[in-house]
Amino acid sequence: MSTRKKPGSRRILITGGRAPAALDLARQLSALGHTIYAADSLASPLLRFSRCIEKFIRIPGPRDNASAFAEALQAIVREQSIDLLIPTCEEIFYVAQIKSKLQGCTVLTDDFGKLIALHDKASFIRLVEEMELPAPHTVLLETEGDMHAFLEREGARKWVLKPVFSRFANHTRLYGPGEALPRINVSPDNPWVAQHFVEGREYCVYAIAHKGRLTAYADYAADFTAGRGATIYFKSCGRRDLFGWVEHFVREIGFTGQIAFDFIVHESGVIYPLECNPRATSGLHLFAPEEGIDRALLDCTDTAIIPSPGGRPAMITAAMLMYGAAACGTPAGLRQWIAGLARGRDVIFSRKDWGPALAQGKILLDLWREARAKRVPLKEITTYDIEWNGYYESVSDGGDRFSRRKSDPPPAGGRL
Repeated sequence: MSTRKKPGSRRILITGGRAPAALDLARQLSALGHTIYAADSLASPLLRFSRCIEKFIRIPGPRDNASAFAEALQAIVREQSIDLLIPTCEEIFYVAQIKSKLQGCTVLTDDFGKLIALHDKASFIRLVEEMELPAPHTVLLETEGDMHAFLEREGARKWVLKPVFSRFANHTRLYGPGEALPRINVSPDNPWVAQHFVEGREYCVYAIAHKGRLTAYADYAADFTAGRGATIYFKSCGRRDLFGWVEHFVREIGFTGQIAFDFIVHESGVIYPLECNPRATSGLHLFAPEEGIDRALLDCTDTAIIPSPGGRPAMITAAMLMYGAAACGTPAGLRQWIAGLARGRDVIFSRKDWGPALAQGKILLDLWREARAKRVPLKEITTYDIEWNGYYESVSDGGDRFSRRKSDPPPAGGRL
């Protein structure tokens, strides 16, 4: 690819290139004339094999060596004259702490304290309640005593149990009246939440905001998922009620960056937020290059960019084949799955960019080897080296709203 800069284009560094959303974002930005660089701590992330990038640079994993991670990013920004850095996965929590050191480069992330307050499933619900918005009753569990008190007080209801810091519904448990409580390891260093189970349809939202103003928005129903985990089929819904909720929330906290939410919409129309991910998610797949998502990222649009609800759905085809049919349950559900497969486009395959699709076997083999070496489940190894699982102390956003207590020890390699 040519390194010649086109008028109005940017030199953009995307981190977290392992995610299909990062690949899709890079393809869109490249098609819009920008020069894309990719960095990841995995040896073989999806984005490494794409022809849409100028260069891939492997960097240390921030969870194991935060200082080396910071130094590597600073070197890339300086040596490649990066204009804009876009984190896409949980490395964002490490990037947020050093954004002031990335001189000459705009970093699309809010402050660390605000990100952690949103990432923490208990504090996010508290923020929602402070805004006097409906929220599922949520109980923070930090000790065995908390667990016993919770059972005595709330045992007659149905609950969802999950770690305060988790992703893809990893370790999520359901608990109902009369059932044996799932065995979970609760401690101050490994807090969980119990969240009242809400009936309704689940939706996911992805958005971009600048200082509390929405510049992009996409939503989709969680009709097909990998088990209880991530959604694998993406069809734009264009719900104005969810748009209004997100617009209000990001304005209230003055958010900047990419942000995503999981909701349950009750049959009565009441919106219940479940959790928040202050980073990129699969909603990116719903945008097409001609919609110009770069304008949303660069804060160059007066109105929020919204993909058309009539656009072609996107899907992770391998996951749809593996999980979709098993989740149908009824003949009508099976027909829905078949129709979805026929209509959806794969988010990894592209006629103009074969590399990532052809490399999937190698990527999976590398991940399997890494998971075996670290004795970590294959599903969890995909984020193992970039996860943020709870260390924070004395962080603030100009007041007490985003202040948090210290939790577990800092990541290996020292604090940033």
